[in-house]
Amino acid sequence: MKKPSMTAAIVLAGCIAAALAAEPAARITRIDGVASLMRKDGDKWRQVKPNTPLTVGDQLYTESESFVEIRYHTGAILRMDEKTKITLESSSEKSLATKSPLGKIWVNMKKLTTQGAEFQVSTPTATAAIRGTIYKLTTDKDSSSTVDVYDGKVAVGPSDRLKQEQKKEEAQQPGPEGVGEVPGPEEIPGPYEVPLETWLTIVAGQRIAIRNDGKFAQGDFDPNATVEAFVKKNKELDTEMMKK
Repeated sequence: MKKPSMTAAIVLAGCIAAALAAEPAARITRIDGVASLMRKDGDKWRQVKPNTPLTVGDQLYTESESFVEIRYHTGAILRMDEKTKITLESSSEKSLATKSPLGKIWVNMKKLTTQGAEFQVSTPTATAAIRGTIYKLTTDKDSSSTVDVYDGKVAVGPSDRLKQEQKKEEAQQPGPEGVGEVPGPEEIPGPYEVPLETWLTIVAGQRIAIRNDGKFAQGDFDPNATVEAFVKKNKELDTEMMKK
């Protein structure tokens, strides 16, 4: 069999790349209530309907008493509680990134169509990198974040904003000749530790809470003790999805 020429191989690779670029990053699969969408190049929020395709740069927001489910091209599922906002940051064949600056989301990566796909979600204070897991992420108005893992494991690290702030603080520390301002003693309240500076891995039944200043606390919870309506609804939808 004659091997394809270099030109043919380049053309084929270009066609594949074009096909991936043309494919939506995600698609809205369910809306209960009202959701609004702002396109990457748009300047107005518009009410959106199920089956709407989403591309990189799009922003999605759920109104009061509303619920939205979106499915990414990898098969990953993200569901939004009321008064939640997300932005699709990047999308490639096996990698996704989404920003969640406010509200509550549920991510399920147990039924992927793309094997080995990774999904990264960032908030103003944390970044969660996952593969094949289920977790809930909550971002409050003060930018504090909480990650609860229900299945698998999640790697949690500081957000880009916190990294930049940490670099500034390090630059202001006194040098070998004592140059710089020396900070006074600071009391760390409650269970919160020093600021999150490196990646930590938490597993099912564990949670991590990161404050706006970067200090964090880890703890355990019972993933089977479902009392929150948002969690209960997601578990029911996950059960239905895994049966298909």
